[in-house]
Amino acid sequence: MVTRNDVARLAGTSPAVVSYVMNNGPKPVSAAARQRVLAAVKELGYRPNAVARSLRSRRTWTIGVIASDSAGGTSPFFGQFTRACEEVAWQRGYSVLLGNSAEDPARAEGYVRRFMEHQVDGLVLMRVPVSPDRAEEMRGRVPVVTIDHSAPPHFSRLAVDDEEGGYQATRHLLEHGHRRIGFVGGPLDITPVGLRAEGRRRALREAGLTGEGPVAEGELSLEGGYDAALRLLRSSADRPTALFASIDDQAIGAMRAAADLGLRVPEDVAVVGFDGAREAAYTVPGLTTISQPIDEMARHATETLVGAIEQENAAPLIKIFSATLVPRGSCGCPEPRGRG
Repeated sequence: MVTRNDVARLAGTSPAVVSYVMNNGPKPVSAAARQRVLAAVKELGYRPNAVARSLRSRRTWTIGVIASDSAGGTSPFFGQFTRACEEVAWQRGYSVLLGNSAEDPARAEGYVRRFMEHQVDGLVLMRVPVSPDRAEEMRGRVPVVTIDHSAPPHFSRLAVDDEEGGYQATRHLLEHGHRRIGFVGGPLDITPVGLRAEGRRRALREAGLTGEGPVAEGELSLEGGYDAALRLLRSSADRPTALFASIDDQAIGAMRAAADLGLRVPEDVAVVGFDGAREAAYTVPGLTTISQPIDEMARHATETLVGAIEQENAAPLIKIFSATLVPRGSCGCPEPRGRG
C-alpha cells in the first residue's frame, strides 16, 4: 500500500506537507510544492486512509444538513441552499450527508439521531425543530447552525427578515393601486410563513385597510399554491386583484390557477412571491419576488459551522439577512429583458 511517506519522497517534501495538501490545511503550502505533491499522488495512486485520518484528527470530515421540505425535496429554496452548502463544505474538505424531514418532527428527530450516531462533525438544520431534550444532548457534542428564527441559545442562528419581506411585497402591491390583496400561504404555524403574513397585515394596516383580507392556506408547493389560489380567485364578487404567496412555488402555482380561470397576470390579478428562486425569472410574465440571499446565507452557515468545528467552544452566532424586492412583470412592473 502506498503511504504518505512514499508520496513525500517522490515529491521531495515532508510527510506533513503531503498532509496539508490532502487536507487543505491547516498550514498553507506553496503552489510549486502543492503541484509536486499532487503529481506524486497521481503517479503513485495514493489514497489516504480515511479511518486513520479520522482517528488522528478526531473528526469524520462530514457535515449533516437536514431540510424541512414538505414538498418532498422539490422546493427551489432548499435545493439551492443545500447545493451552496455542499460547495463550501467540499472546498473546506468536508463531505455532506443530506436528510429531508418533510415537516415531520419525528422524522427530523430520527435524522438528528442518526447523523449524530454517524459522528458528523456538525449539523445545519434548515427550519427543523429540535426537542429541548435533544438540544441539551447536543450541547458540547456537535456544533449546530439553524436556519430559523428560534433556536436554543447554544445553536448559531441565521434567518432572513421574513416580516419585513412580507411588508415589502404587500407595500409594492399597494403602490400599484391594489386594495384587495389575497394571501396564498402555507400553514401559518410555520414560523417564516406566519412572519410573512404578519408583514402583509402591517402593510395593510398602514394603508388604512382593516381586517385580515382574503387568505387561503395550502401546501408549500406548486400544487398547494394552485389549489389555494383557485379558492380565492373563483369568487367573482370579492375576488382579490392581487395575490402575495408565501413562497415562489406557491406563486407560480397561483399564476397557473389564474390562467386556468381565464384571468390575465397582471391585468386581472397581480402576483408576488417570496424566495428569489432562479425559476422566478423564467415564468411568463416573470415573477416579482422578495429575494432571499440564498447562496450568501448557505455560505455563511457552512463557514460558521466549519469555524465552530475547527475552533472548539466558539461562541454561537446570530445573523439576520435582509430580503430584497425583485420587480418583474407579474405585478405590473416593466418586464426586464433577457433572464431578468
